[in-house]
This record gives sequence, C-alpha cells and structure tokens, in this order.
Amino acid sequence: MGNGEDGGGGGGLFVAGLLIGGAIGAAVAILYAPRRGDETREFIKQKTNEYSDTVKSKAGDLSEAAKSKAGEFSAKASDVAESVKVKTSEVSDSVKSKAQEVSDSVKGRVTDLSAKAQSLAERGRSLVSKDRIDEAIDAGKQAALDKEHELKASVDAAG
Repeated sequence: MGNGEDGGGGGGLFVAGLLIGGAIGAAVAILYAPRRGDETREFIKQKTNEYSDTVKSKAGDLSEAAKSKAGEFSAKASDVAESVKVKTSEVSDSVKSKAQEVSDSVKGRVTDLSAKAQSLAERGRSLVSKDRIDEAIDAGKQAALDKEHELKASVDAAG
C-alpha cells in the first residue's frame, strides 16, 4: 500500500512520520535554545498542542481512508460472492438440464425396448397357441392311426 496506488494512503503515513520527527527535532532544539525557563515551557506546550492537533487530524484522515478502503473491499467481496452464486446456479441448472435429457432419453429407449419385448412375446404366443398345439396333437394321433392301419394291412397281407 505504500507505493501510492491506493490514492495517497502511503503519503499520509510519510507526512505523519515527518510531523513526528519534526516535533522531536523541535523539542530537542528548544531544550538547547537560550530562553528563560517559563518561556521555553510555554513554547514547548504551544508546539506540543499544535503537533498533537496535526497528528490527531492525520490519524483521523488515515482512519477515514482505512474505513473507505474497508468499504470498497467489502463491496468487492460482495460482488465476487454474488458472481460465484450466479455461476454456481447456472452450472447447477445446466447439470439438471443435462441430467433430465439423459433421463428422458433412457426412458424413451426403455419404452421402445419394452414395446419390442411385448411384440415378441405376442408373436411367440401366437406361434404356440393352444389351437395350434391341439392341431399338432390331432395330426400326430391321425398319423399314428394311419401307420397302425398300414401295419395291420401289411401283416394281414403277409400272412
């Protein structure tokens, strides 16, 4: 933050340091100045009050700047959080949509296969119906009777 990119916050720290250094330098100079004790004490008191007010003012400015930056960071964090929320919702909706498409496709294929299975079952039932079985049994009985008559005729003819 001290490189000046934050709108002068680093400059404020420099000025505060300069003022504090100046106050210390002034105090040392006053202590060695040739004045009477009561004048020196009054001068130190006056300068202390001036520098104290300046430092308080700069501290207030720095506090306001910090609050402003905190507000900016908070707003940016809220924007990022909202953006993440929106993106998450979009991805969630997309995944739900794709899952529904896959589900619908699978249901359609299952329905098609079920219909084909029913058709094959019906065809199988028609091929193996009771009437056709009865016809086959009757034809077998008739063939057996015919063969029996044929054998009797052959035995009678031979003997």
